Amino acid sequence: MERIKLLDVARGLAIIGTLGTNIWIFGFADYSGEGVDETGFSVISSYISKFSDYLTNGKFLGLLTIMFGIGMQLKYTSFQNRGLPWFRLYLWSMILLFIDGFLHYIFVFEFDVLMSYSLTAIVVAFIIQRSERFMKICMYCAVAIHLFHQIVEGFLLDKFMTSQLGQNLFPNSPYATMSANRRSLTEQALLVRQENQLFEMSGLSWWEQVVYRLEHFWILRSEAIMILPMNIFLFLLGVFLVRKGLLKMDACGIRLQNRLLWIGLGIGIPLNALSLFSAQFVVLDRYVFAPILSLGYLGLVFLVARHQKFVKTQQYISNVGKMALTCYIAQNIVASFLFYNWGLGLSKHANQLIIQASWLGITLFMIGFSTLWLRKYNQGPVEKIWRKLGNIPVKRYQQNLS
Repeated sequence: MERIKLLDVARGLAIIGTLGTNIWIFGFADYSGEGVDETGFSVISSYISKFSDYLTNGKFLGLLTIMFGIGMQLKYTSFQNRGLPWFRLYLWSMILLFIDGFLHYIFVFEFDVLMSYSLTAIVVAFIIQRSERFMKICMYCAVAIHLFHQIVEGFLLDKFMTSQLGQNLFPNSPYATMSANRRSLTEQALLVRQENQLFEMSGLSWWEQVVYRLEHFWILRSEAIMILPMNIFLFLLGVFLVRKGLLKMDACGIRLQNRLLWIGLGIGIPLNALSLFSAQFVVLDRYVFAPILSLGYLGLVFLVARHQKFVKTQQYISNVGKMALTCYIAQNIVASFLFYNWGLGLSKHANQLIIQASWLGITLFMIGFSTLWLRKYNQGPVEKIWRKLGNIPVKRYQQNLS
């Protein structure tokens, strides 16, 4: 079993799953009503929406974040083996990623994650040069800050704002005007749109959207800033997993893979199910409970790969993983064209069936595009440009040595 292919499968799965969450934000870009009619299409469709929420919301974002940490550790090892200075050369790559994310944010999607990843990577790139003890201290501090924000500020504030007293004191708050029973991706997507003043965006032209994103930069980037402590923790977790032998197919590595599977699924499944039964836990679903289930997903990828199951499907998903950066940007471009008014404007007519069908269609497009592209080229177009630019300081350093 090829180790890199395994990582490509996990990365590709994360990209496809992330779209499973973002597609709802695109789909309800034009909705401006108060509350959501969950019976708009059918009772079955409503249950599918909630099940989709359960499987995807934050779980694949967590998986993608862990995979970034794993990739960073592999690159760090490669730099050490080649005798290259780590931080200043890697810093250039992350500056490029930040620029890529900034352009993606401005011209494509206001919930871009690349900018947040680049800033996180710069911090973690400094940390992983230090001792294991220092790394653990940084991990514990990052997760403590994140949990404090999510539980104290998020959970308790949401509970207050959805109470009768909160609605009376702050009647214009999006928490107060939305129903307190936000149990599905539909309702959460609407809240995200309302919190960030994005309902008007779908009716704008493409250029007007660009201007809007620039004018409301800090409001629209608040989530990307908010998840920085979580990202640092998950990046470092990915680094530690590699150092503890996760990618080795020996007894120790398989034991660690199985531990991820059973801990991630055993704890993650019931925790993430809480939001299905009580709306009070919805605010903890995406950024507290979801990363635990992400570990289970990663363990499941290793399990399926070890037993050589769904080999053809793994190959298709790994193609998306090999072109993860290209596919991430491409899926948001396609979704924007489908739902925004400068494209097909499906958000005016969107229901759960259209949104779910769009996710499936874009996923098949990414699989088809990546498979055909990789038959001729060994990497995606964005990856090729990014790697070529990223290798400039490496080549200059090697030339100076010679």
